[in-house]
Amino acid sequence: MVLNLSYGHFISTKKSMSETITTEEKIFRAAITVFVEKGRYGAKMQEIADRAEINKAMLHYYFRNKDRLYAHVFETVFSRIFGSIHHIFERDIPFAVTLRLFIDEYINLIDSNPKVPMFIMRELGEGADFLKEIVTREMLSNQIMLPHLFIARIKKAVSDGEIRVVDPVQLFMTIIGSSLYFFIAEPMFKIFINKQPDFNRASFLSERKQHIYDLIMNGIKPTPAEK
Repeated sequence: MVLNLSYGHFISTKKSMSETITTEEKIFRAAITVFVEKGRYGAKMQEIADRAEINKAMLHYYFRNKDRLYAHVFETVFSRIFGSIHHIFERDIPFAVTLRLFIDEYINLIDSNPKVPMFIMRELGEGADFLKEIVTREMLSNQIMLPHLFIARIKKAVSDGEIRVVDPVQLFMTIIGSSLYFFIAEPMFKIFINKQPDFNRASFLSERKQHIYDLIMNGIKPTPAEK
């Protein structure tokens, strides 16, 4: 049985405990939490069932084994991250607006799903077998279009004179890396910010979006001689 994990379910990890949570949502939340803490090899189906507050038999009813559950959770995470912001690059808007929307929505998406970066980091640290398989399959079936759409938009922006000539792949990696780093390093970062009693996380993330945008846009906009 395949879980019906729509994007609405995926981004709902910050729902209040008073809201009704479906079994599918419970399994998803529990599984990603345990996989982050223990890794694919260290995670146990019993622990996932316990975290989801269901019995192990029910968990096996949805997924026969841990590998099937892991593959589904990983595929869901990966496809939602890349699939949810395609629309930005399909709109006829100035590139500067496109860039700002991309940074804003990507950071918002990760902030709403704080376990995702470490989940992917765990997979990379364990050999990335599922990542390679899933990405290859989804790219062949055109389910993951974001990198292609991004590259096409960069080429158009260069052609239209909105930005200077840049390597689209390098630029994509710079944006993703800059946006992700805070969430990956947040436990360490908190050591420094604890010394700042007036620190406001929401304000910091808002400033972070603007900072990343300014650095990138100022670095790729054409000089007067290039216009």
